[in-house]
Amino acid sequence: MSNFDAIVMLGTQPDPKTWDFPEQIYDCLNKSAELISNGEAPFVVVSGKWSIALENRGIQQPFRECDKLADILYELGVDDTKILKESESMDTPSNLYYLKTKVLIPRNMKQILFVVAEFRVARLKFLCKRILGPDYVVGFDTIACDPGPTYNETNTLKVQEEFLKPMKDGEHSYLADKFFSDPMYDYWRKQDLEK
Repeated sequence: MSNFDAIVMLGTQPDPKTWDFPEQIYDCLNKSAELISNGEAPFVVVSGKWSIALENRGIQQPFRECDKLADILYELGVDDTKILKESESMDTPSNLYYLKTKVLIPRNMKQILFVVAEFRVARLKFLCKRILGPDYVVGFDTIACDPGPTYNETNTLKVQEEFLKPMKDGEHSYLADKFFSDPMYDYWRKQDLEK
């Protein structure tokens, strides 16, 4: 019997020069394929449209992240009937919002396992508590890696804490009209254009 209703793989911004994901994403995909093969969950959910940071800089990503992640999982031997896609999100808060509203609620999934780079866990735990809420049991299978210069988790967490401050835990309807027009996105747009 499965320990989880679904394994979740979040997309992340690929390198716009090569369109390859960071190495940690490939490690997470390998781990997800192994967990599905071992019967840890009946499904793996891949989440992500494309990076809002690239969109802010006028760079058109040539694929949806969920599609590329699904293709790689299929190449790793995961049956395509076990792969579910969330294809609207462009950052981590919207990953969780659309994961909850488009996949988890409709399929009555309550126990999920994130396969994720270790350095993302603290922020992801916060976002799960706030967006998914107390009705969900969330686990983490982590991949050790160096975040490199792309990620600033401390600042991102601080900005997202402020964004979600008015919201009660699990009250995801608060977010329904916030993507991608809330003042937080103006802040990120300014940051992205300065790069």
